[in-house]
Amino acid sequence: MKRITTIVFLIVYPACFLFAQIDEKLKEDIRNSGYVHSPLPLDYSKSFESFGLTKKVLVSDMLCNMENMDKWSHKGIGGMSMTAERWIEGSHSLRLVAPTTYPQFLGWGLGFGTSLASFDVREVNWEKYNRIRFFIYPDCEGARSIYLNLYVVNDGKIKVPDKYGREGYHEINLVNGQWNECFVEMPELARDKVTALQFAIEVFGKERTMGDSLKFDIDAVTLETIENPEVVSGWAPAENRIIYSTTGYGDESQKTAIVNVKNHNGTFQLIDHISNGLVYQGKIQSQKTRLGSFETIDFSDFKKEGEYYIKVGNITTPSFYINKNIWDNAAWRVLNFIFCERCGYPVPGKHGVCHTDLNGEHNGKLFAMNGGWHDAADMSQQILQSGEIAQSLLEMAESARQKGNTALHLRLMEEAAWGIDMILKSRFGDGYRAQTWGTNLWTDGFIGTKDDSTGRRRIHVHNRAFENFVFAGIEAYASLVEEKDKMLKENLRKVAIEDFAFAKRRFDSLSFNDLSSIGGGGDHAAMASNSQYMANISFAASILYKLTGNSYYASEAANAIRYTLSCQRTAPLKDKDKLRGFFYRDLNKKSIVHYTHQSRDQVYMQALTMLCETQPGHADYNKWKGSIRLYGDYLKTIMQYVQPYGMLPSGVYHIDEVKDSVNFYKVQVGIFRGAEKDYKEQLENGVKLDREHYLRVFPVWFSFKGNAAVHLSTGKAAALAGKFLNDKDLINIAEQQLFWIVGKNPFGQSIIWGEGSNYPQLYTALPGETVGGIPVGMQSRFNEDIPYWPQFNTATYKELWGASAARWLSLIAEF
Repeated sequence: MKRITTIVFLIVYPACFLFAQIDEKLKEDIRNSGYVHSPLPLDYSKSFESFGLTKKVLVSDMLCNMENMDKWSHKGIGGMSMTAERWIEGSHSLRLVAPTTYPQFLGWGLGFGTSLASFDVREVNWEKYNRIRFFIYPDCEGARSIYLNLYVVNDGKIKVPDKYGREGYHEINLVNGQWNECFVEMPELARDKVTALQFAIEVFGKERTMGDSLKFDIDAVTLETIENPEVVSGWAPAENRIIYSTTGYGDESQKTAIVNVKNHNGTFQLIDHISNGLVYQGKIQSQKTRLGSFETIDFSDFKKEGEYYIKVGNITTPSFYINKNIWDNAAWRVLNFIFCERCGYPVPGKHGVCHTDLNGEHNGKLFAMNGGWHDAADMSQQILQSGEIAQSLLEMAESARQKGNTALHLRLMEEAAWGIDMILKSRFGDGYRAQTWGTNLWTDGFIGTKDDSTGRRRIHVHNRAFENFVFAGIEAYASLVEEKDKMLKENLRKVAIEDFAFAKRRFDSLSFNDLSSIGGGGDHAAMASNSQYMANISFAASILYKLTGNSYYASEAANAIRYTLSCQRTAPLKDKDKLRGFFYRDLNKKSIVHYTHQSRDQVYMQALTMLCETQPGHADYNKWKGSIRLYGDYLKTIMQYVQPYGMLPSGVYHIDEVKDSVNFYKVQVGIFRGAEKDYKEQLENGVKLDREHYLRVFPVWFSFKGNAAVHLSTGKAAALAGKFLNDKDLINIAEQQLFWIVGKNPFGQSIIWGEGSNYPQLYTALPGETVGGIPVGMQSRFNEDIPYWPQFNTATYKELWGASAARWLSLIAEF
C-alpha cells in the first residue's frame, strides 16, 4: 500500500454551533430547521431517481398518449376523463379524480377505498422493455404529501401481482402542483403476458389543509429499453459499480468496498474531494466466497479525516466522509424522520394535529388518545414501539453527551420526552395500558364516526405482562438519564417499580401463557419466544437494580436469565465449524430464535452484559460471560457465509421447525398455516450445515418481508458483546450492519432517504418523502436466499417504519 503525503490547511470553526458536524450543508439545514423543529429540506440531487433519469434510452415506444379513452376503464370511487387543461404529448392527458374522504369503506384497496384507472394491454409481451416512463401532474388542494400508485398486471408464467399483493405495485411520491417525470425499471418483473397497466388513488382521509378532492393528470406513458438497467437481485453488483458505504467510514473503521469495473489496472485510488489530490493507492484483491467471485479493496489503514471519493479505472464514486463521528449526520437525519412521525403534533409542512378522535374504553370510561410516534407510513400506532423509539433516542443522547455533542444530546433528549409522555399517558395505573391501534387514515376529529369506530381503529387496552416488563425497563432507563426534570425523574422511577410489579404478578399467575391470553395484542410482542421473554425480564430488572439499588431486582434479573441460558445451544452441530451459541425459543429446543419483521434479538446480550455490569461478584458471573463469548463466536463464524458483504445472516434453522406450529406461525405475519412446502424450499436454498440444520442469510418469511430491524438488532448484540469482550471483530461486524444500510449492499443504494447517496423513493404513504426515512428493509425473492431490491415501491419491505429507525439509533449509539 502506498500513502501519499499532502499539505493540509486547517480551518478552525467556532465551537459554539454544532459539535464536529461533518456535512456543512447539513449543518446549515439543521440550523435553519430550528434544530429539527421543522423537517429538514429534501435533496433530490443525490437520489436514485435523479441518477436514473440520466440513463441512455435505446428504445422508446409510446404506450398511451391519452388522446382517446378506448382502452381505459374505471373502478371504485371517483372517476376519470380526458382533459385538455394540460398535457405533455398531443393535446390531452388522462385525469383521475377521487374525493379526499368517503362515508363508508369500500372493502377493497387501502383506506376508504381506491379510484382505479386501468389500461387494457391485451396480453402483450413486454420483455424487450425494461422501464416504464410517464408524467404525472397532481392538483390536490392543500395536500402537503401526495402520491399515486402504478400497478402492472401479468397473466403469464409468473402471475403479477403475487399472492401477497407485493410484486408489480409501485407507489410514486410526487410534488404537488407541477409535472413530475416518473419511471420504474422492471428488469426482473414477470411481463411475458401483460394484461393491464393501472393507476390508483388511495383515499386516506382529509388532512388539515386539504380540500375535498384529489386530482391527477397522467400523460405520455412510454415503454423503454435503457442502457445499464439496475441489478435488482443477487449478490453481484451491476457492471462499472463500486459498492461502498455512501455515508463513509469512521477513522478506525474497517474500510472496504467491492468493485465491478470492467477495465482497470489492478489498483484503486482514494482522492481528496476538495483538492482532487491523490491521498492513497492500493491493490484490488480477488476474492472467491460462497456468494461468488468478487474484487475488493481495503483502505482501513488510511485514517485521515476528510471528504474523499474512490476511483477505479474511469469509474468514480460520489464523495463520502472519513470521520471519527461518522454516524452523527445519520443521527440528525433519522431524528428528523422520527420528529416527522409525531402523532398529535403539528409537524410543519407535513400535517396538523392529527388523530384527536382515536379512542378506546377502560373500566367503562371512554378516552381519546394520540401522541408518541406513528408506527409507519400508514399512521398506525403501537405504544410499545413508541417506547422503544424513546429508549433508542435516550441511548443515542447518552452517546452524544459522552462525546460532548451538546446540540445533538439536547435535541435527542427533547424528542425522547415526547415518547416518554406517551408512555405515561397510556398507562392507567392498574397494569392496563392503551396499547395499539390501526388507522391508514387521516381521521375526521369526531369521535364515533366510521374512521375511528371500526375494530382495528379502536384502541386496544390490555394488561399483558410482557409489555409491562419492557415498559418498566424503559421507564427505569429514562429515569436514570433524566437530568433536568426532577419530578419527571421521580415519577418515572415510581411507575417503573409499579409496572414491574404488575407484570410480575400477572406472569407468576399465567407464565408464558400471558402472551396468548389476550389474542396477541397486535403489538408484534406476541412473537416473543420464551427465552427472549425471560431475557426481557432480566434486562428490565437489572436496570431497576441500577436505578434503585434494591437487591430484589438483582435477584430477579439473575433468576430470569437462567431460563434463557438453558435455551442456548452449547453442544456443537455436526457442521464443519461445529456451530453453537445460538438460542432456542424454549426449553423444548425444537425451534431456534429467528425474527422476520420486528426484532428484539439484541435483548439477549443487553440482559447478559447488564448482569455482568451490575453484578460482577455474582456466583453466575462466569456463566454469563461464557454465554456472551459463545454467542459472539457464533456470530463471527456465520459471517463467512456473507462475505464480502457484511450483513449478518438470519442464522441456523432446524428442518422440523415448521412442525412446531405454535412457535413457527407466531413469528410469521400474514400466514397462519400451510407453510411446509415453502419452508422446505427456503431451507434448501440456504446452506446445508448437517443432516438436520441449514443456515439462511435472509429469514424464512412469506408475506411480510424486510430485514433492517432484524440485522440491526443482531448488530446491536454484536456491538454489546464486542465491547464487553474487547473483541474488535465483533465491533466490526456491528458496524458492517450500518454500512449495508447506507450502500454497501449489492445494489449500491442507501436505504435511508437523504443519507449518503443513491437513495431511492420509499413507501411513504401519508407522511410523504422525509429525510432520514428508513424502511422495513431488504427482502429476498420468493423462496430464494438472495437479496431482492426492485425499484417497485410498496409495503412492506420499502415502507417507512419506526422500528427500523429505533434499531438504527440504538446501534449507532455504540460508535
